[in-house]
Amino acid sequence: MYFYLSKLLAPLLNPTNLLFIFLIFFYLLNLKSKIKFKLISNIVLILVLLLSFFPLGNLGLRYLEKDYILEDKFYKVDNIIVLAGSEMIASTEITKKLSLNSGSERLIISAKLALDYPNSKIYYLGGDGRLVKSKFNEADVAKIFYSNIHFDLNRVIFIDNTRNTIENLKAFKKINTLNQSNILITSAFHMKRSMLIAKELDLNIKPFAVDFRSVNKFNILDYYQRLSIAENWQTFNIFFREIIGILAFKLLK
Repeated sequence: MYFYLSKLLAPLLNPTNLLFIFLIFFYLLNLKSKIKFKLISNIVLILVLLLSFFPLGNLGLRYLEKDYILEDKFYKVDNIIVLAGSEMIASTEITKKLSLNSGSERLIISAKLALDYPNSKIYYLGGDGRLVKSKFNEADVAKIFYSNIHFDLNRVIFIDNTRNTIENLKAFKKINTLNQSNILITSAFHMKRSMLIAKELDLNIKPFAVDFRSVNKFNILDYYQRLSIAENWQTFNIFFREIIGILAFKLLK
């Protein structure tokens, strides 16, 4: 139920979509209705301008990422858990060439850690979170990645029948990892939600965050030179989605 609800409501939980829908809606109401909605329209317009020209999304991501900048030292690693999400399924399937998104560090670091800890295993968690699925999924893309770098596939266990983070970690819990050292790899902005789920499932997991989006030194001149309204919206969308995910998990757990 949680999976289908999250997918069906996804477009409406995107702040970019919502604000522009509201902006158009109230604009049309102001044209056709005798009742004026100028105050609400102005509030929505102000929000649009704030999110467009100020790095509010970046500040939000900093809140999500700040606890995972520095990692604990790992003296022993038995299992390296990689959450899917860096794979571009359609592009890889159509072009027959590996396509990854900006979260590709999830896969790269998993291989690096596995080489650093030669007795460890990689558990790749994720199949296909899309409502309309194909025979080709995230695990298939990950297999291509590990094969391309000539990594020993015997050291990788693919769990490809899961659709989201909750299902991923529930699937891992079914594996007997008692008294073993487990490291979780995912994007830094997604780690807070992942660790909340792991704690609820009573999983002994240490975080290893990658793909940081907000770790930088802010300078007003640099920000002006690199100003991108699209990027400001994108980062806020990511932050908003994670906060909604955290709240939904706490309410529905």
